[in-house]
Amino acid sequence: MFPRHFLSFGLATGLALQLIASAALHAATVSLHPAADTSIYSAFPTFNFGGGTTITAGGRPQGGESRALMLFDIHDNLPAGVIIQSVSLRMAVLGTPPSGAVNSVFDLNELTASWAEGSGSDRGGSPAGPNAATWNNRFGASGSPWATPGGDFSSSISAFISVIGDGSYTFASTPGMVADVQGWLNNPGSDFGWMLRSESELISRTIRRFGSHEDPANSPVLIIQYAVPEPSACLLLLLGLGAMGRKRWRCRQGTAVESTGGTSSTSPQF
Repeated sequence: MFPRHFLSFGLATGLALQLIASAALHAATVSLHPAADTSIYSAFPTFNFGGGTTITAGGRPQGGESRALMLFDIHDNLPAGVIIQSVSLRMAVLGTPPSGAVNSVFDLNELTASWAEGSGSDRGGSPAGPNAATWNNRFGASGSPWATPGGDFSSSISAFISVIGDGSYTFASTPGMVADVQGWLNNPGSDFGWMLRSESELISRTIRRFGSHEDPANSPVLIIQYAVPEPSACLLLLLGLGAMGRKRWRCRQGTAVESTGGTSSTSPQF
């Protein structure tokens, strides 16, 4: 038989370890609207479309393609050091070509260069001034062309979804989206957002018009689930275990003295 104090200490240790496992991570969720979004058009390579309530992506009925750029401020909206667990993006399609619309798959690709939203009309565009992204230039009249016209982005697809007509669509969480957001949190200087584009953008009438952040009711919404490590809780539990261990050790020392015939004296009572 094990001594009773060994059994009680073992049970306490097991319970404490379970508490540590449950207290080590605290889950939370945050929903973000884009800090900036705009569209760029190959048919209007020097125009900006950053103002207004919509953004577009896909092949135009008149020819040429459109792509949407979206930036989310991750660093200022999540605590440092958290672990990203799930990322999804909800978007609303508000406009589909009225005749001959072609369905297609839309991708999210991580952008690899900075850009500026601008304030050009979202329907028709406006000649770009300073700090206004276009098909050719990240900052419009301010200079800094894209390395490749149409935007600089990773060839890896972070997520994709099939888009048909008007309605709400959600890019479900993928390892790519989680890695993108975790990377932006850990290294804010790399946060340039995502490009939204149709895989069939060279096909006419694949274009869709999505709500932008200027339209709160139909804005893109990025939903991030993350875990917050809580080392303080673990530390308190471990300190408690240490105190229990010291107490048990002292009790065993006292028992050993008695069993070997140690003498004791009565202390004065106060």
